[in-house]
Amino acid sequence: MDNKQFQKVAKALADPRRFEIFEMLAAKDDNGMCCGAVCDEFPVSQATVSHHLKELTEAGLLEPRSEGQFKFWSVNQETMNKYIAELQKRLGLSKTK
Repeated sequence: MDNKQFQKVAKALADPRRFEIFEMLAAKDDNGMCCGAVCDEFPVSQATVSHHLKELTEAGLLEPRSEGQFKFWSVNQETMNKYIAELQKRLGLSKTK
C-alpha cells in the first residue's frame, strides 16, 4: 500500500462516527447493508450516513453493490488487510520490512 492510500484509509477511520459505521459493517455478513439500514442504527441524518459511506468507499474500505434501486455496502477485506500489514510494518511490529 502506497503512502497516499495509507493516509486516505487512516483519515477515513479517524472520524469517530465513520469508524462506528465501519465497525458495524465489518461485524455484519458479506451481504452488506443499505444506507437506510445503517441510518436506523445511528442518530444522524441519511445525508450524514451517505457522506460517511462515500468517504469510506473512496478510501477503498467499502465495496458498494447495487441491487435494483438499492445500494449495499460491505467491507473490502483486501484493503483492510493491506492497511493492517502496512501499519504493522510502519510501527515495527512486522517481521517483513
